Amino acid sequence: MTDDPWHFGRDELATQTLSLLSSGPAQALTLFAPRRTGKTEFLLKDLAPHAESEGHRVIYASFWQAPLSPLAVLLHALELSLKRGTFNDRMRTTALALTPTLRLSAPLPGGQANAEIDLTAMRSKPASELLLYLDDLLERLSKKRIPTILMLDEVQELSRSPDNAPLVAALRTSLDKRSNRLKAVFTGSSREGLQAMFSARQAPFFHFSTPLDLPTLDAPFVDHLLKVFKHSTKRKLDRDAMLSAHGKLHNNPYFFRSLIETLILDPNLSVDEAVVRVKERIAVDLGYPKIWLSFNVLQRATAFVLAKGETKPFSQQSRIALGKHLDGDVPTPAQVQTALRRLNKLGHADTYTGNWALDDPEFAQWIKDTQ
Repeated sequence: MTDDPWHFGRDELATQTLSLLSSGPAQALTLFAPRRTGKTEFLLKDLAPHAESEGHRVIYASFWQAPLSPLAVLLHALELSLKRGTFNDRMRTTALALTPTLRLSAPLPGGQANAEIDLTAMRSKPASELLLYLDDLLERLSKKRIPTILMLDEVQELSRSPDNAPLVAALRTSLDKRSNRLKAVFTGSSREGLQAMFSARQAPFFHFSTPLDLPTLDAPFVDHLLKVFKHSTKRKLDRDAMLSAHGKLHNNPYFFRSLIETLILDPNLSVDEAVVRVKERIAVDLGYPKIWLSFNVLQRATAFVLAKGETKPFSQQSRIALGKHLDGDVPTPAQVQTALRRLNKLGHADTYTGNWALDDPEFAQWIKDTQ
């Protein structure tokens, strides 16, 4: 499906996912996994090419740290999908095609043909004519006999601002009207954010999507990278040592690839030495010290007890532990709640398993090792 030899293909998962959408009862799927665990790579390098090979039109949009408003991101992705070429061709030109203005492929409702809109000006609640245009664009993109697959990455970002509510409602309506012609795959790295959109009774997509968890990449993934490493460098790494290193890096494919890169660049390093170097690089690249300094005192204390494994930060025992970091002042449950909400909003804490935890286990390890 891809010409990247380092990519570990998940063809079986792609086949199963597409089957649920095209042949099964699901109109939409919600794929959950923490950040940097391979969601986007699965969408772009496994699911999208497989779906395209089966005749589906595939459209991809990511809302993670997007420089534009969610509606601008979505309109840009939809307009781009009208261009000729394969999905991979369009994705390669996405960054080049992203400009401050977007020439529309059809007139706005009540507007002139060949209109241009300023994407940078779309910062508040979307204008009604643009939402109507979005619906018209989705209609034009879903006229094929084979359903169009709409892939919306890190969709929980839409739940962070009430200004996005009209867009979310319009999107739900557009999907409902075209249930046989337009299928969706939503991904998210915040279980709480996804619940706000899909699980709460008042949520705009309540009971609309079938939830799935992205499987962890384990031994077969490691074996694949070891094989490519050997082919590229003519060196063989100890499998047991690398499996152990994968575990030390929390079975995170992003971190493990960094380990592989480190061992390529410095052949004299042992695997254990390379793991230490990767952890140091992760802390710098992901800005752990800067993040830590951005927290206030209570947020730091809360992050510290979460890193130590506390899952019930509201309990009296936990609040007493927090007080030890606050000159003996035991915080109230409401104060702890405020700190947790702030950590969650910043993308550092979540309730993945029903209990509070830091969303990046390596950040948690860094806190335990340095604070």
